Amino acid sequence: DQPQEDTAPDYPASFSLAYHKDHTLDPITCGEGIQQDVASLLYEPLFQLDETFSPVPLLCESYSWDESYLTCTLTLRQDALFQDGSSLTASDVAATLRRAMASQRYGYRLRQVASITATRGGQVIITLTQPNSGFVALLDIPIVKSGTESLAVPVGTGPYLFVTGSSGTYLTANHEWWQGKPLPVSTIPLVHAKDQDTAAHLFASHRVELLSVDPTGDLASAVRQADSTDVATAVLQYVGFNTTSGVFADPAARQAFSLGIQRETLASTFLSGHAQPAQFPISPNSSLYPADLERPYSHEAFLTALAAAGHQTGQEKELRLLVNEENSFRLACAQFLAESLSQGDWLITVTAKPWEEYLAALAAGEFDLYYGQVRLTADWDMTDLVGTSGSLNYGAYTDESTDALLAALSSSSNRQAAAERLCARLAEETPIAPVCFQ
Repeated sequence: DQPQEDTAPDYPASFSLAYHKDHTLDPITCGEGIQQDVASLLYEPLFQLDETFSPVPLLCESYSWDESYLTCTLTLRQDALFQDGSSLTASDVAATLRRAMASQRYGYRLRQVASITATRGGQVIITLTQPNSGFVALLDIPIVKSGTESLAVPVGTGPYLFVTGSSGTYLTANHEWWQGKPLPVSTIPLVHAKDQDTAAHLFASHRVELLSVDPTGDLASAVRQADSTDVATAVLQYVGFNTTSGVFADPAARQAFSLGIQRETLASTFLSGHAQPAQFPISPNSSLYPADLERPYSHEAFLTALAAAGHQTGQEKELRLLVNEENSFRLACAQFLAESLSQGDWLITVTAKPWEEYLAALAAGEFDLYYGQVRLTADWDMTDLVGTSGSLNYGAYTDESTDALLAALSSSSNRQAAAERLCARLAEETPIAPVCFQ
């Protein structure tokens, strides 16, 4: 027999993380970045999202819906234990979710929740204000023990314990962890960092071994020389249109523009490969993404669509593409789009503004196009983005059919078919032109 190759992971001899010693590790209220990295080892959610953004039960054993998708009943695991040895209860879950409803981090995703009730039988009943068959994908929210939330380090169910003493501050393996799985290291030293910039310096000097950053953000340089792993997100970059006046009041012009976007080039070159091209506002990783509806990029198809929309007359039209100036990656994408799509009658110029001025110009409709970014939720509810009167619908797009299809996706038991119908309508109307997901 051939010798078997050792496939055991090559774990490091030591592993340390950055954290802020004076800030809470409560996963509901602590900020993005280093505190959340540490908190992820102390707390666990009801559901985890897999690589397709599908919810996988963790602290929740099973769930069921009523016929209207307004009431969801969660049945909790009976063997899940907190780090102090006490059992997870429905009251703990309900208390955490109620706090999450009022939090900056989770409030938006739980905006449809009308009530949360805990039963003595270990069930949590969540009632919504409107149907949402994809709601459980929003419940990847870490759970803490009720009554400990005011502590700097609340009690969780996770694989590590927080310890501070004369020998320093560190995480140590929770040998009573209810999952009982082996852990890669038994001790994780914690190194104080007053902010994300300090954490990046600690990482660059090899004093901490992990840093979670947006590779198209301000700290991108910190990971350029490091081993890195991309994790798919629900952050969409897109082009929005002024659909009420000017050239892009015509859906044919919007369709032509979308056909002219070289998405692969933008993702691979201008976003350094840290993005996935997308023609619809659903991650390509999701099983709901309608790949069969995609149209491959073709410069000839773009010119044909441009002519069909009546924009090859030789009468030049100057079009303003608005972008915020702070992010160099998005600014470069906007400039490339302006250069590559200034064809036929179109002369697209980039107007870069500071963030507050950019938002004010969007709200006032002072643009023909804008380059935007939004973090969608894992139920792929895009009502605020393209629904009538949506809070992010800066282009003032209005279409009764789109509104009906948005509602149908939320209430459908066959979400894949509903998503395909919605995306087919969005391809016809093109209220926005998705570019990629980070």
